[in-house]
Amino acid sequence: MKSCPNCDAPLKPAATFCLACDRPVVEETSRLSVGEPVKVSVGRPVVGVAAVAATVLGLGALAWGGLALIHHERARSTAQVVDDVKQGTTLLVDAEAGRTAACHRSVGVLAGPASDVLAECHAILDHDPGARVASIRVDRLSLQTETGTARVRVSVDDRTGTHTLDQVVTLVHARRDWRMSWNGHPEI
Repeated sequence: MKSCPNCDAPLKPAATFCLACDRPVVEETSRLSVGEPVKVSVGRPVVGVAAVAATVLGLGALAWGGLALIHHERARSTAQVVDDVKQGTTLLVDAEAGRTAACHRSVGVLAGPASDVLAECHAILDHDPGARVASIRVDRLSLQTETGTARVRVSVDDRTGTHTLDQVVTLVHARRDWRMSWNGHPEI
């Protein structure tokens, strides 16, 4: 049996290091040579999973954002249509009440050529003096590509009392906006 040259402790036959004194037991020339360190790349599944998860979440956020934008545009468009129908109805009531300025403001709100809208509006001027809108509600919007409809419920106060109108109006898509169409003879 072989012993350590430094401390005389027993060594195993192929030992190159003494466990008792923590010193090498072979000559420098007989040591094993160790080459240059080689960089070993161990896959990091956590990083890969995180990258995939981030990509999926990013794509999901883009899709959600796109849908939210479309929904927001549609909601804004719907709200604008409701406002335009309310404004058009109010302008018609104002025209019937004799307010001539209402006819000029109706050109951008009612569908049709400006000259026709003005002529039809002037034709109803002062048909119901003193009329005013007490309340108005627009619902049941149905917007297709070029035309649509909306239900208008309006209460009008005039010299004879309060009248309620509940009818479906036609909407026309003009450029980027929706305009209320009417036949020149409102039933208000």
